[in-house]
Amino acid sequence: MSAGKAPGKLPTVEFAPLGRTKEVKEGVTIIAAANRADVPIGQSCGGDGICGWCRVKVLHGMENLSAPTSLERQLMTACAFAPDERAACLAKVGGDITVTTGYW
Repeated sequence: MSAGKAPGKLPTVEFAPLGRTKEVKEGVTIIAAANRADVPIGQSCGGDGICGWCRVKVLHGMENLSAPTSLERQLMTACAFAPDERAACLAKVGGDITVTTGYW
């Protein structure tokens, strides 16, 4: 999961097109990074992985995210996620990524 970060460097999450970037510890979810960067991400289930409102499109660094869990795979199927989309409440950051949503 950490292929996209240099040794000793914290992973960064870039929120495009907002131009905000946040360094985070490895293993933090995308939604936690967004909250720390004061970036709004839709959600109604409180991060339980059941609503799909926190869907983000990964523009760069998909390989730097945790593999989808069985819960996330179920959500991705139920909500018809595209191959470049992940649930921000479940996907964990392991290296530099850039994400966006349709409402930024």
